[in-house]
Amino acid sequence: MQPTPLSRDEARALLDACPDTTVGIRDRAVLTVLYRGGTRISATLKIRPADIDWERRLILLHNDKGGKGRTVVLDDGAMAILKIWDERRTSLGLNGRHPFFCVTRKTSLGNPLDSSHFRRQIKRLQGKAGITRRCHLHGLRHTAASELVEEGFDLMTISQQLGHAHASTTSMYLHRLRPDLANERLAQREW
Repeated sequence: MQPTPLSRDEARALLDACPDTTVGIRDRAVLTVLYRGGTRISATLKIRPADIDWERRLILLHNDKGGKGRTVVLDDGAMAILKIWDERRTSLGLNGRHPFFCVTRKTSLGNPLDSSHFRRQIKRLQGKAGITRRCHLHGLRHTAASELVEEGFDLMTISQQLGHAHASTTSMYLHRLRPDLANERLAQREW
């Protein structure tokens, strides 16, 4: 199946569909890391509070695909969303011993989250946001990559942000995601 990234408006609508409840604030923060950081859900749910460098806008991922560690950079808007969650989690009494993204129910407060919650949640948010095309967690990673290409980032920067070991992997990934960009440039060639 051809990967289809969401448009910028669809991605924002998905985030906006998260309610302003504690769970909604947490879920918006998780989806923001997936979307703006191009991360995978498994690595995102393992982030600890100490893994976030607020000043430099960096997140250290310890166990990404293949057990490798890497760092992702987030923009100010994404960090602002994470800060709202950080303040909420602090008000719940959560500290550095708990995963940054964790369960908020009183009976299991601070426990690790399961990715299945987000797989179900993205379908609910998709409907609420009015998104009709296929919407899934890994698609937010596709959306991140697509936007980086549109914004003119070079292949090595995109490769590092996505955590690919080789730029050739990123190149194949991007060609599958956005063949329209290459075709548009090819069609504009002059004699």
